[in-house]
Amino acid sequence: MRYSVKKSGLYAGVAVLAVTSLATPSLAQSSGDIIVTARRVEERLQDVPISITVFNQQQLANHNVVNGDDLAKITPGLTSNSQFGKENTVFNLRGFKQDIGTAPTVGVYFADVVAPRGGSSGNFAGDGAGAGAFFDLQNVQVLKGPQGTLQGRNTTGGAVMLVPQKPTDSLEGYVEGSIGNLSAKGVQAVLNVPLSDTFRVRLGLDRQKTDGYLKNVSGVGVKNFNDANYLALRASVVGDLTPDRGQRVQRRHRL
Repeated sequence: MRYSVKKSGLYAGVAVLAVTSLATPSLAQSSGDIIVTARRVEERLQDVPISITVFNQQQLANHNVVNGDDLAKITPGLTSNSQFGKENTVFNLRGFKQDIGTAPTVGVYFADVVAPRGGSSGNFAGDGAGAGAFFDLQNVQVLKGPQGTLQGRNTTGGAVMLVPQKPTDSLEGYVEGSIGNLSAKGVQAVLNVPLSDTFRVRLGLDRQKTDGYLKNVSGVGVKNFNDANYLALRASVVGDLTPDRGQRVQRRHRL
């Protein structure tokens, strides 16, 4: 089991984490092959003819990536718009962006399933990279350029693929807590349990609460903006249905 405690001040400060220092985003230069699923199959990054940036979970933790805005800050060519809240982040790639009344141009996929998206007459609908989507991930892949052939509609600018960590054959997990100013408190916990040689379960929890740092002095509406208060739960199941362990059925649920 892994236990870690993080103390931060306004999302930056001193962190005590069980992670290893890594390089910057051209990250794909680390030792060993980096496996991506940009073309719906597992391939080595260097074999994929797509402009792609990849971050693993350690790199996301090192950069304190907890939402779409944070991801955009460390990804070359990726910008974001969270005007209507962190849960409605809109991504822009290669000059393609969502206008009011139109659908997003960058698709977001979690475990190969597209996130809800669409246009409206008054607000941005968002790409689906909301609160609680950036913990216990295998990696995040940012694909640049049109991806309609394999990823479907509304990917004219590109796609962001969030790949959750798969259940493993080991009994393992971690608990991580964080505190900071603005009454910030958070906890993440993951437990991986191999129930048998052919059936594995992975459970995850992410709870964060922070007071807003923008004060509303008008007296109308809420008192603070840019606060955080969410609970994210995740369950992953892998079962081997045949003697060949490479043939698996995977099901994931997000709450």
